[in-house]
Amino acid sequence: MAFSKVLSLSLIIALSSATPVLNSPSRVVRRDDPPKPSKYPLGDPCGHEWQYLNFKPDDAADKSRLEKLHDTICGGELRAIASYGQASAERTLKPYNRYFPPKEGDDEDEDYPKRVGSILKAISGESSTDGGIGAIVADMVVDNKDFAGNGENADQGTCADEGTLGYTLVDGLDNREKIHFCDPAWDRKGAGEVDCKSLDPFPSTKMDAFSRIVLHEMTHYKSVGGIIGEQIVDAKNKDGNYAYDPPRTHGLLDPKQDDQPALTEINADSYGWMGLDAWISRNCAEDATNDNWQNFFKEDPPKY
Repeated sequence: MAFSKVLSLSLIIALSSATPVLNSPSRVVRRDDPPKPSKYPLGDPCGHEWQYLNFKPDDAADKSRLEKLHDTICGGELRAIASYGQASAERTLKPYNRYFPPKEGDDEDEDYPKRVGSILKAISGESSTDGGIGAIVADMVVDNKDFAGNGENADQGTCADEGTLGYTLVDGLDNREKIHFCDPAWDRKGAGEVDCKSLDPFPSTKMDAFSRIVLHEMTHYKSVGGIIGEQIVDAKNKDGNYAYDPPRTHGLLDPKQDDQPALTEINADSYGWMGLDAWISRNCAEDATNDNWQNFFKEDPPKY
């Protein structure tokens, strides 16, 4: 009993006289705040233009990329692709019917043409007098740095993965949802540069354009998927491969292949290829009056 009291007293004295252990100021490393996105740094931005991060305007390669991104938005190409896709959805024209299902019932969730059209309308915007693109794009950020693998993205693929053209993720370092385009994407032409005479009688990668990749990535944004209450992802075909490119995006819908109509509206590449299909059809058709342009491609994509 006495020993216990003496021991307790000596412990109290020892603790009260002990010097607290503090971090040495010389060892504290200040972590800089991550850089913030900016408006188009090479001139005046157009209305609702997206934001830019980690580009060096004085670097020739970065300047070329900035100009390409700016022109895709502000030159009207992305708006054209999205708006022709929207029109194709609303009027259930052939480009829409290749990639998405018809309205299947009276339930709002089954009105696929309306839901798909609402996504593309949000991206294209109301009119050219209301900015170069839809207001939803103004909060999007393009990061020139390959940030996949940061924080919560540790299990995501990167540009080192073969065939990856870009991705849209939340960066764990700055907690921002951002788009990054991989090197191969920058080699894609503009849609207006596609040679109509070289195309197949069906939609194929021969008509691919940078703006199609842009539209694909934009649909991944949470704000865009929120329009239909779904996250738009990269869906997979029944063989376990991603539903990329015309044969596979068409295959998701095709009753003789996957027969998975519900997956089409949450597959980013379905939006990208449908919008591009519609615009290429309109641009390349010999008879573009009324809706005759929808007949430019005579066949559906072949089986994947």
